[in-house]
Amino acid sequence: MSATPSFVELDRNMPRRSFFLTLFIALTCFLPLQATALQLPARAEVDRSMLTGKIDIQAFIDVPADLPAAWEVLTDYNKLAEIVPDMESSRIVSKPGDPIKVYQRGNKSWLLVNMPLELVFRMDETPPSQIRFSLVSGNIGDMYGEWRLYTFGQGVRIKYVAHMKPGLFSPRVPGDSLLIESDIENMMQSIGQEILRRKNQTTRP
Repeated sequence: MSATPSFVELDRNMPRRSFFLTLFIALTCFLPLQATALQLPARAEVDRSMLTGKIDIQAFIDVPADLPAAWEVLTDYNKLAEIVPDMESSRIVSKPGDPIKVYQRGNKSWLLVNMPLELVFRMDETPPSQIRFSLVSGNIGDMYGEWRLYTFGQGVRIKYVAHMKPGLFSPRVPGDSLLIESDIENMMQSIGQEILRRKNQTTRP
């Protein structure tokens, strides 16, 4: 995951339209939010190179929950497909005791092109505050990044940073970074909603 881009006043004017990704444009692009769900403000910024196609992503969301609750959701790799929009499958494929590897499959409509994604990531965890991920294999050029968790006010701030080379067949048009930002914000909000859902389940009498 190389040097992390700096956040530029991400706290201002946070409410916007509510990834992939994921995980993820790869961990990251995948469920529509329920209309009745509490809207958690998320913010994403995307830098897209029209020359090379490289995509740099940074995003965050603040969730009124504790750090262990957020960590539990982010590391529940076998359930991510139930949380992240457009992700069809997510499962751990490594053996117990080996470095964690996660297979993910999804489908991303990119302008007029339908892009099936099949990716395997290595996940390097530093509980309870950091998850680094790097592409092991898949049908994109490269992807790596990290999730970071911070205690923030009365809750937890979740930051997501990713660097991606989609490959030769990814369409590149001016303004497409706005579409990616919307996907990433949807992903972050879906994760935030799941954290709150589990929190509410554990606090019920």
